[in-house]
Amino acid sequence: MKDSSFTPFYHNETDYSRAIEIAPHIWWVGHHLEGDPFQCHVYLIENGDQSILIDPGSKLTWPYTREKILQVMPLEEIRYIICQHPDPDITSAIGDLIDETGQKDVQLVTHWRSAELLEHYDWGLPFHEVQAENWELHVGERHLKFIFTPYMHFPGAICTYDVQTQILFSSDIFGAVTEEFSLFADDAKRYFEAMVPFHTHYMPSTEVVNHGLDNIEKYPINLIAPQHGSIIKKEFISYIIKELRNLKCGIYLEYDGTRKIDLIAKINTILPEVFEAAAFFDNFYDDTQRVLQAMQKAFPISRIFALALIDDSYFIKLDSNYKKVTPCRRSKKEIIEEFSEIFIQQKRLFLDSEMVECLEFEKPHTLYLFPVLDLEKNVTGIGMFALDRNFERSDEMIQMLQKFEIAINVLTKREVEVYKIQSEKEEVYTMAITDPLTGLYNRHYLKEIAPKALAEAQRNLQPVTVLYLDLDHFKKINDQYGHDVGDYILKHFANLIVNHFRTGDLAFRLGGEEFMLFMPNTTKEDGLKIAQRLQEVVKQEGPLLIEDQKLSFSFSGGVTDTIESGYSLQSLMRRADEKLYHAKAAGRNQIFI
Repeated sequence: MKDSSFTPFYHNETDYSRAIEIAPHIWWVGHHLEGDPFQCHVYLIENGDQSILIDPGSKLTWPYTREKILQVMPLEEIRYIICQHPDPDITSAIGDLIDETGQKDVQLVTHWRSAELLEHYDWGLPFHEVQAENWELHVGERHLKFIFTPYMHFPGAICTYDVQTQILFSSDIFGAVTEEFSLFADDAKRYFEAMVPFHTHYMPSTEVVNHGLDNIEKYPINLIAPQHGSIIKKEFISYIIKELRNLKCGIYLEYDGTRKIDLIAKINTILPEVFEAAAFFDNFYDDTQRVLQAMQKAFPISRIFALALIDDSYFIKLDSNYKKVTPCRRSKKEIIEEFSEIFIQQKRLFLDSEMVECLEFEKPHTLYLFPVLDLEKNVTGIGMFALDRNFERSDEMIQMLQKFEIAINVLTKREVEVYKIQSEKEEVYTMAITDPLTGLYNRHYLKEIAPKALAEAQRNLQPVTVLYLDLDHFKKINDQYGHDVGDYILKHFANLIVNHFRTGDLAFRLGGEEFMLFMPNTTKEDGLKIAQRLQEVVKQEGPLLIEDQKLSFSFSGGVTDTIESGYSLQSLMRRADEKLYHAKAAGRNQIFI
């Protein structure tokens, strides 16, 4: 064997109209088809009148390949044609070659599975079936080995290895989808990214790919010459093989015949990022920011929404633009009626954003709507992706967007659980700090909130006023009219307080007929005016009609502030209570300051 430690010929040529020698006596004789992302490379091993043509190409490229071969040798010197698989992009030119030379002693070198198909062309050529020839071909000093890579595109797929130059002619393996033609790959990472769409869609599974790579890596390789894409230099090979081993392949099984292989390759790459965001749950807002960042690598998407049903009674709105979770302003019935196709038929829809009343946008969008499902596959909400208005509304795109629904389902369900837990906590807390009869805060909450508010007021040198109120002769009302009437008076008086105090003031029912207003940044003189206005409201309202009876009531009050009594809740309540006592002693229906 001759020296195999040669340096391959890395050309910077842009004149692809002529044959290019990529190694000693090994020529690229392919053709750059303008606008074709699957460039088909043809290789010629110059070996006198026993020369070898590898994957001769199609009828589209043969006229150009023919001219390049003639720049190196006569067509008649070709004695072996290697067909690494039987597809027409590498075999359909053979008939033209045979018709021109009239030779019938050319051998077709291939696997028996390919031979079974190629014999139907009826070229009358003999086969050199590699599995029957110890996976080798010896032609003079040229020694070729054949590497079995089954099901990497075709059951009988093979690669060709030239022992002398250590070049791997790899057929579809290591092929790429390239926007611009380049005979040699100039960057390993960038070239592998171009390989991804081709391999994830074209190769049936990761296991099959790794089996083929195991066979390939048994040989030292100086250069990889694929049928598609670009020729790969030695220094790029280990990186590309390592990355290829970790690539998820066979994704065509998950889509119904789409030709958008670039897009599904991107989807295949970003789905792990999306699922990771869903797995490590923070909250809907933060997690959907990460999901959006990933999805934007493949789609023109700007927002993610979900309308989620809570306890079969109302919907909440989740929005990737806002941290706050809000109840939907439309009723459960209205939402289900509007989106009945999703709730009843579990359909997926594209809609104009203007048609969805519960969402607001600065500009028109296309919305992709899908059902949010529980573990029993019942629809418990609607997920939405906001996409550019001109987004393609097709079944193909539904297939692709559907891959991301699981993540949004997970995030929505978790947010619903958090919302329910938080709502329950808030409900329990509200029950703990409010008076069940009047809805005002209770004494427990007063003791919790007042010390904090007083401390803050003292730091800011602001006054706080406490107004202590008590309904006059309330025991007599209960005794004469019953507790139901008494409860009615208490609730009515609480509503008057709520309707007439200011934002920032806090109203409490301390027990029985005792009430208190806690008024930050207020002096006792202002507190007196507020109490007197409340008295005037009660007076102008006149007797209440309760169960066909007219009943009047009044109240007394005591007012103090921190200027007079200091920033202690205990001292404020004691001083206000003392003044309340004096107001009652003076004849009731009075406010003492």
